[in-house]
Order: sequence, then structure tokens, then C-alpha cells
Amino acid sequence: MKKITLSFIFSMFFVLSFFAQEYEIESFTKTFTDSNRRNRRVTAKIYYPKQLSTTTENYPVIVFGHGFVMNYDAYENFFDTLVSKGYIVAFVTTEGSVFANHKAYSEDLAFMINEVRNEANNSSSPIFNLVGNTNALLGHSMGGGAAIVAASMVDVNTLVTFAPAKLRFNTITPATQVTEEALVFSGSADGVTKPNENHIPLYNSLGSNCKYFISITGGAHCYYAMPNGYCDFGERFSSRDVSVTRSEQQEIMFTYVIPWLDYKLKNNGASYQLFKDTLNNDSNVTYENGCNNEFNLSTEKLPESSFSVQVGPNPTKSFVNINTSDEYEVEKVEVYNQYGKLFLDSKSKQVDLSSLQRGIYLIKVYSKGKTITKKIVVE
Repeated sequence: MKKITLSFIFSMFFVLSFFAQEYEIESFTKTFTDSNRRNRRVTAKIYYPKQLSTTTENYPVIVFGHGFVMNYDAYENFFDTLVSKGYIVAFVTTEGSVFANHKAYSEDLAFMINEVRNEANNSSSPIFNLVGNTNALLGHSMGGGAAIVAASMVDVNTLVTFAPAKLRFNTITPATQVTEEALVFSGSADGVTKPNENHIPLYNSLGSNCKYFISITGGAHCYYAMPNGYCDFGERFSSRDVSVTRSEQQEIMFTYVIPWLDYKLKNNGASYQLFKDTLNNDSNVTYENGCNNEFNLSTEKLPESSFSVQVGPNPTKSFVNINTSDEYEVEKVEVYNQYGKLFLDSKSKQVDLSSLQRGIYLIKVYSKGKTITKKIVVE
């Protein structure tokens, strides 16, 4: 890796990281039951920051999807790094066999977002009162494709994928329904999920107004994770021209992941500036900036849009109420399914969804030439 080229980047990263508290790590395993899918049992290994004082803090939540025939123990680098910096990380451990049901796994990831939120109010949970109000979906390989599909089903603050794979069903259409800002990581030497066949089409299909494609030059497929027999065996016979080590690839990866998550989940504008400066000075990656709303940051906090929308209750069995920021009135509301089919339109702030079948829907709210899309679950 080009240490001299990256010295500027890592010095900037060190300045921000130096003052950040490092947390000790604790974990527990829990099996949740999804009553909407015939009481499907979904198990997760949840890592969280250890409380070192009587002061209770709230931590953003990351739900992580594993690769094909891989498990949470292959991603020790993620929970060691992210939890120590003040994040709760839930690894969904289902569908770890060669017969993995990709659709079910995508639904498991979406389901876990809400279940970890609910743990905030569960007095018997180790993370009772520790769960913050922001969250993200992350995933590697199969888990990356599943995270994309899950992001089309549930509201999160951001989506980050590592060598995402197309799944055993149409993954492109759900990608078009993803509105969250996103990062897609790729390795130029990845022969397992080839970039031209997997990463790039999925990235291009994302409906995000702001997204980045980051390709690590000479990067491998399996090097995002720790050594894993199944993954490394497959890569040994498929990937050519890998020119970085595993530790180097992970160092490059976290140089972007940490400031991006601090920006999206902790509202740290300086971290976003660091993220962009890193891209502009890093000869170890090539990238595409797919953001339509770029702006310069001169303050610690990001400017907030004056147009905001709240939709609830969510989930619902009948009506939803739509509340907008003071200076905006609801002009039109459209309700789509997750595949883009229009089901309802209204000009009311209260919309009756009782005629819809159970599932995930998108509510698009129009006002003064602006639109905001929210996801809603109909039970």
C-alpha cells in the first residue's frame, strides 16, 4: 500500500479519532420471532459498548449481513472497530448454509432493524435504554445484496455494502426503490462477485440521491472479512491480480466507513468533509461520486432541510397521518408498492391504507415542488 500517499489521509483521520472515546465491547445472542412470517425465528449476535459509568448513552445501530456460508465470527474486524467507536452492531446469523434462502435473509435484515429498536424499551435486554434513533444496513457479498433488498423494505439512515452480490431473485428492482444515501465498495481484482456483473449494476440501480462507488485497486472479495476457509478457497481459484494484503484492504475500507457512519449516524459534518478529502487524495482507490446534493461544510453539524415529513403510525392496519414541517402543506400523496406500482393517491393528510394487502409500501409526499418518500408497513 502507498504509505506516503496515505500519510495525509491517516493524519486527518487520527485528528478526529484521537478525541473519540474508545469503548469496551460486550455481546449477547438473542432469537427473535417474526409473527408476520409464520413465526420465523431470526437469531442475531449483538455487540454493544460497555457502560463504564452511571451515565447512559445512546448508540446508533448497525445491522450486518454476512457472506455466503460465512458467519459473524468472520467479521471480528467490524465489531472490534465499530463497537469500540460507539455503535451497536447486530449480526444476523440465519441462512448460513449452501442452501441459503436469499429472499428470507433479506427479510431477516429488514426485520432486525425494528427488533433492535424495540430492545431500547425492553427492560430485560442488555441494551435497554442504549439504542439511539439512527441506524444503518451493512452487508458483505450475499449479505451486501440482501442489505440492498432490505433497504427497500425499511427506513434506515444509510446503506453500506462490500462486494455486494446479485441474489437468487431479481435484486435490481428492489435496488431502484432504495432512497437512502449509500456506499458500495468493490475490489478491482474480485473474481468471486465480479464488479461488472454485480457491484456496478447494483450501484447504478440504486435510487439514492447520494451514493458513492469506491473501488480498491487490487482489492479482493474476501479481504473485507477475517480469514474464512470457504470464502478464501473460492477466491483462490477465481480472483487474479490481488495486489493488497488483507490488513491493507481493511485499513483502506475503514478509512472511509468510519467517517461515513459518523456523518450519517452521528450527524458529524466534519467527518463527511474528511471522507471527501480522503477520496480526493487516495491513490489506492478509484471512485464515482453519484451525489446530486453536494455542498461544502464549514460547520460541525450538517444543515437540515426545511422540508420534513413524519408518517405514522408505522406499522399500521388502516390509516396513516402525514405531518409536514410548518411552512409546507401536503399537496399530494402517492402510495406505491416496493416494485414501483402506484396503488393510491390522495390530497389528504390522513390516508386510508386498509384496502392494501400486508406488506411494505412507499408513501411519496409532494409539497412546493419538493418530494419526500417514506416506507410504511401495512399489517
